Amino acid sequence: MNRLTFGALLSALVAFWLTSESVFAQGSKFEEARTHIEKWVQTRQLIARRDADWRVERENIGQSVGLLQREIDLLKEAIDKSEQVDSEADAEKKRITLSLEDLKKANKVVDAALWGMERQALALMTSFPDPLKDRTSNVRSRIPLKKEDLRGRSAAERMQNVVAMLNEADRFNSAITLAIEVRKDAEGKDRQVQALYLGLGHAYYADQSGSFAGVGVPGAEGWTWTVNAELGSTIRKVIDIYENERKAEFIAIPVNIQ
Repeated sequence: MNRLTFGALLSALVAFWLTSESVFAQGSKFEEARTHIEKWVQTRQLIARRDADWRVERENIGQSVGLLQREIDLLKEAIDKSEQVDSEADAEKKRITLSLEDLKKANKVVDAALWGMERQALALMTSFPDPLKDRTSNVRSRIPLKKEDLRGRSAAERMQNVVAMLNEADRFNSAITLAIEVRKDAEGKDRQVQALYLGLGHAYYADQSGSFAGVGVPGAEGWTWTVNAELGSTIRKVIDIYENERKAEFIAIPVNIQ
């Protein structure tokens, strides 16, 4: 009886152990499955969050790309305009350079022409009578004598000097001029006379008494004066009429035209 009871009890214990072992095994698998499911859910949630973050980031990136593209377009437009401006500036620079070259060439021609005119003006002034030389002395001093004197002188200034000399010569040539001058007599003595210039073509001189008189004519080296005492009284009358010291009358005087 005791042996049967012990055996049954042992069998029951073995069965209970086997049953418990099976229950424990099934519980362990259930826990493992639940753990996998939780990890899967967490992974799906993480994927969903990452996907949402990526959609937001992608939208931000798209907006940034759009802004950058607009900036690139604006930069390209600015570069195109700059290149156009540079091209126009280069073309204008070429035009200016060509204009400057033309001006330099023209200036050389003008300088050469002015230099020749100035030489002619100086040569002409050496033949002026003393009264006209006095009137043009300032102009003569401004005309360059050497190439070195051209520094700092504009073409307009140089032309103005030549024109001023010609204007003064034209005024003198268009009028009768009376001047007090000194002439040498036959003995080589200086005699004060009054010289009456009929423009730049002819002149007569006489002293106050009319005893010393003569005529003057222009030449390449200046005026040539010739004593002619026979014309003294006639020239004296002409001078007195010019000074209103004598009534006007017709007086014949010789003119030597060369």
